[in-house]
Amino acid sequence: MGKYDELRMLELVKIEDSDSGSEVTLFFQENKTLKIKVVDDKLVSEFV
Repeated sequence: MGKYDELRMLELVKIEDSDSGSEVTLFFQENKTLKIKVVDDKLVSEFV
């Protein structure tokens, strides 16, 4: 869970999904953004 430590205790502000439906972007307090998408039938996440 260390990968997501910087998101702990931050409030989720907004959620957006892509037009293709294969990506979700989560916006948190303090301008933290997490993108989650499907690649080769697996969930992949990245901080932006």
